[in-house]
Amino acid sequence: MKTKIINSKGFRFLILYVLMLAILTACMGTTESAADSTPERPALLTEEVSASGEVVPIRWITLSYPSGAAELAVKVAEGDLVDRGDVLVSSNDERLLIAFYQAQSALERAQFAYDQTVFSPSEAAVAAARAALANAEANLERQEDLNASDIVIEAAEADVQAAQASLDALLGGASLEEKNAVEYDLRAAELALESANDAFDLTAPYAGTIVKIFVNSDEAIGAGQPVIILADLSELRVVTTDLSEVDVPRLRAGQSAEIVFDALSEQTLGGTIERIAELASGTSSVHYEVTIQLNEVPEDLRWGMTAFITFPVD
Repeated sequence: MKTKIINSKGFRFLILYVLMLAILTACMGTTESAADSTPERPALLTEEVSASGEVVPIRWITLSYPSGAAELAVKVAEGDLVDRGDVLVSSNDERLLIAFYQAQSALERAQFAYDQTVFSPSEAAVAAARAALANAEANLERQEDLNASDIVIEAAEADVQAAQASLDALLGGASLEEKNAVEYDLRAAELALESANDAFDLTAPYAGTIVKIFVNSDEAIGAGQPVIILADLSELRVVTTDLSEVDVPRLRAGQSAEIVFDALSEQTLGGTIERIAELASGTSSVHYEVTIQLNEVPEDLRWGMTAFITFPVD
């Protein structure tokens, strides 16, 4: 009976040992399995700055008549391609015509003054000056013969001196300062006439496309009222519209950018930062305009299309 009890305890110990060994083995296997299944640490994500933007042409201008105009004649249509110097709109406004005639008259007076000052005096001008001096001298002599009062004599002497000075100045020619002054007056009058002549027409300052026309022929417009928008669409750029002042210091000219256009969402285009504005835009919120040059320009891209831009940064 005693031997049986000892065997029973040994059996229970053996069973307990086997169970503990099994549990320990299972735990070790689980640990190894967990270690083997641990995923690799992901690579560090590239940081980026993002902003919205819009497509703009390389340059554009809104043309108008500074002082207004009437009797307009529109010579182009929207979508027309024009060259530099082409007349886009003409006007026969009487105010422009009056200003032209006034400028022409001013030029003629300036030209006369220039000729009189710079060139040698004519024989007639010299003869007239000599005659004026002779008359003054004769008057002085007559007053002296008449025993005129001192006041009369002094006045006659002053006339002689003035006539002599005029003759001397005429024969001696104008000073350098006088010549420069009349030359400046002449140049200013020439420019004024040129400006008055150009005021009748709105011409293209460079080659481009007529994007928008705001007026009709025979219409009258007020001072500064927009008439035509001309744009050079040969190159298109993307300009940010909401780039935060916090993100601007992280960007540099020449930095790459990725652009997705809302209208062409199936493709992502590359670009390069061309310029970062020095002055902030916006009133309710501060943002900076960053101009991006596209590596390629899709055929369907248009002025005003919106885009989402990302700038990879370190």
